[in-house]
Amino acid sequence: MNTPAALAPLREPVFRGLWLASLAANLTMWMNDVAAAWLMTSLTTSPVLVALVQTASTLPVFLLGLPSGALADIIDRRRYFAATQLWVLLTALALAALSLAQALTAPALLLLTFLNGVGLAMRWPVFAAIVPSVVPRNDLPAALALNGISMNLSRVVGPMLAGSMIAALSPAAVFVVNAALAGMSFVLILRWRSEPRSSPLPGER
Repeated sequence: MNTPAALAPLREPVFRGLWLASLAANLTMWMNDVAAAWLMTSLTTSPVLVALVQTASTLPVFLLGLPSGALADIIDRRRYFAATQLWVLLTALALAALSLAQALTAPALLLLTFLNGVGLAMRWPVFAAIVPSVVPRNDLPAALALNGISMNLSRVVGPMLAGSMIAALSPAAVFVVNAALAGMSFVLILRWRSEPRSSPLPGER
């Protein structure tokens, strides 16, 4: 049976693994945002601190998006991608451990949310730079579309999962699942061993 053109990039083992890693990381991002905001309401009654959770999550994107894109163009992308995901994994583990121990304070939650955002902000550009080198040129539009699907799907599913888990269990359970997903994503990236194709896109100047 022929693979539909829209799914053709998933026939490439490297892209498939990296796409799954990206999907897992995207899910952790949206789930973390919901759990962190919910937990902050139980740690403080300050509306400013609650609002700062979203600021801490998104500020790194504005600060690091361009520098990360430049770095992705000049250093080893596999190591860079793995390093950014390891960063996300470590912050997820810290959030899970402190939350389970009920030792998470409002300042610590803001700091770890910001650090998680740093890892995600550094990860996005390098994944976008990797895609053209791991799929055939003809499949590039479909690969980019699949990346968009990954982000939009996780934007819907992530908060739903987080909300359900918070209602049934606790925010700590969300952080534990996030750590597991971040670990899975890190392992998938480490398994990337194939020689990359030459990217059809020009380098960043």
